[in-house]
Amino acid sequence: MFTQISWTDYLLAVSILLIIYYLFVGVQYFSGDLKDLLSGKRKLLLKPSGFPQHGTLPNETLESIPVTTDKEAKDEFAEVENLIEKVKAMIADALGKQLVKEEFRQYLRLVLKEFPSIKTSALRPSINELIVSECEKQGIAAFNEEEVDELWSDKR
Repeated sequence: MFTQISWTDYLLAVSILLIIYYLFVGVQYFSGDLKDLLSGKRKLLLKPSGFPQHGTLPNETLESIPVTTDKEAKDEFAEVENLIEKVKAMIADALGKQLVKEEFRQYLRLVLKEFPSIKTSALRPSINELIVSECEKQGIAAFNEEEVDELWSDKR
């Protein structure tokens, strides 16, 4: 009986059974991921072989690695660009009105309060540096980076 089956037929049958099995497992356990992947909501990420696949990176924990989607990152950058435009306009307006340092500080605090999501962003130090450099560029030596960083808090 077994002599009537050739090796080619045997390997073809095993290959077909393996394909059916892996399709079943994929659909059964990963259907949501497959739908997202096929609809374009998620991109296929291939990890380089030189990095650990399942372990944590040295001196880091998984909690410290922020996870953002492309949409969140685009929204954050759009909000940062909006903040930058508002800050530049505010500095020009303050220069025209010749505000004293405390008035300028309160004005800047109000502008920063409009963007609460950036308060916890990793881009916050860069924004602080930009505000200081824009002030210096316009001839307003109002703040250093630490003082601008304090303006993000709700304290008076």
